[in-house]
Amino acid sequence: MRFGELVGNERVKRQLAADIDSDRFPHALLVEGEAGSGRHTLAMAVARAAVCSSDGEKPCGVCDACRKSEHPDITVYGEEGTISVDTVRALRQEAYVMPNEAPRRVMILSGAQNMLPAAQNALLKILEEPPRHVVFILLCENRTQLLETIRSRCVCVAMEAVEWETAAPVLRAKLPRADEQELLRAHNLFGGRIGRVLDGMQDGTFRRVLELTPKFAEAVIAPTELDLLRLTGALEKDKELTAGVLSGLMLVFRDALTLSYGGRACLSTAPDTAQKLASRLSGKRLMALSQQIGALQQAQRRNMNNTLFLTRMSACLREAAEVK
Repeated sequence: MRFGELVGNERVKRQLAADIDSDRFPHALLVEGEAGSGRHTLAMAVARAAVCSSDGEKPCGVCDACRKSEHPDITVYGEEGTISVDTVRALRQEAYVMPNEAPRRVMILSGAQNMLPAAQNALLKILEEPPRHVVFILLCENRTQLLETIRSRCVCVAMEAVEWETAAPVLRAKLPRADEQELLRAHNLFGGRIGRVLDGMQDGTFRRVLELTPKFAEAVIAPTELDLLRLTGALEKDKELTAGVLSGLMLVFRDALTLSYGGRACLSTAPDTAQKLASRLSGKRLMALSQQIGALQQAQRRNMNNTLFLTRMSACLREAAEVK
C-alpha cells in the first residue's frame, strides 16, 4: 500500500499494509492521534486504497478513481463539531446503499470523540453487523473517549511521533524560510507532530508558546498563586495554545531535572528558566511537576472544559511544586 504524504509511523503502516495489500480491508478502523499527528492523512490514504481500481499496489494514483479530487464513494462526517444521533442514523441508512462506482464505500467519522453517547450506541448497531461493501474509519484524539463496545469492534491504530531526522526534510520543504533551530524547537515542542508544527509556525502559536512558557514556569514557584491564575486568562479561549504551553512546561521541567542532577539541558526553549527552577526546586519536586504535566495532558485530551481545566492546572502545579 502507498501512504502518500504520511511520513514516519512505520509500525502503523506495516500493520495496515499487511491486510490491505492482501485486499483484506478492516470493516472498521479506529485511528487515534492528536491534532497534527497525520490521522486525517492516513484515513484518506486508506480510503483512496479502498476505492482504487488497480490490481496492483493501492492507491495507484493513475486509475479513474485515484485521479478524482473528490470521490463519490468517500464521505466524511463530523467535520463541524458534535456528531448527533440523527447524523449517525442518516449514516446508517446511507451505508446500505451500494457504492456508486467503487467496490466499496468509505465512511470517515472525523472527530469521533465528539459523538454523543446516544450517537455512539446508534453507531454500534451497524458496527456489529456492517454491510460487506462499507469501510468505516473513525478518527479520535484518544480512544478512551469512545465506548469500549465501539473500540472492540474496530482495528485500532495509534499515530506516533515522527523523529526529527524523518520530519526535518518535510519541515524544511514546507517552511523553507524557517531557521533550522526554530524548526527543531517547534518539533520538540509539538511532540513530533508534523501537522501541528506547520500550523504552529504559521498561525503564531509557536511564538506565543515561547513567550508564555517561561512566565508560567516562574509563576509556578511565585510566592502566591495569583500570578499563575492571571496567566491562565491568556489560555482560556484557546485549547491548542494551552496544549502548547503544557508541552513547553514539560520540556522546561525535564531540563531543570537534568540540570539538578548535574546533566546538560537540551530540550526546552527556555534554558534560563530551567536553570532557575533547578536552583529553587529539588529533583523530587521537579519530577513531581513533570508527572503532573503528563496527567494534565491526559486530562485535556479527554475534552475537559477548558476553564475548569485551567483552574485544576494551577492548583495541581502549585501543589506539586510545594512552594512555601
